[in-house]
Amino acid sequence: MNHYPAGVIKALQRIVTSADGAVVALSMTTLGFALDWRYGTSAQTWVLIGFAWVLVWLAAIDRITRLLPDVLTLPLLWLGLLAQLHPATRTVGAELAIGGAVLGYLPLRALELAWFNLRGVEALGFGDLKLLAAIGAWLGPQAAMLVLVGGTLAGSAWHLLRPMVGRTRLAQNFPLGPWLVGAALALLLAGPQWMGWGG
Repeated sequence: MNHYPAGVIKALQRIVTSADGAVVALSMTTLGFALDWRYGTSAQTWVLIGFAWVLVWLAAIDRITRLLPDVLTLPLLWLGLLAQLHPATRTVGAELAIGGAVLGYLPLRALELAWFNLRGVEALGFGDLKLLAAIGAWLGPQAAMLVLVGGTLAGSAWHLLRPMVGRTRLAQNFPLGPWLVGAALALLLAGPQWMGWGG
């Protein structure tokens, strides 16, 4: 699933044939209008809308499969870096985009390795690290750290509180991707001043 397009296609088919498909379509439509209103109609806005749409699909896939496929996360990372090469689509600039990608991946990778060597279990999936690196490439290092903190705190709180309000049992792990995506989209809608780059 994580490396082959066939697995992604299967997950997408599952999404579009369920209620999740309607949620994804509504989210994409709402984000399109909201981002156009927030940033104004421009080439930069259109690439940001495309970025947001891919994030929505990644969140839906991760929620169902608990996997973030490389065939979506890695192109999203590279497109975030390439977008910095043209003035019309630039968000944070090449230097901050590279810094955001590195900050989104390497420190967490080091913590993951340390935790794995200490406890013998993975604390984070590699897909989460690649997703955060892609978010950093598009939105910069400040946004990457805010997304990490906000998404992790919100996801952990929901994970811990959910058994208290329902009859579900506390699971060993939960998909972090949707929470990272939610934090990134909230930050994107909040505006450039929250991410440390000019509009």
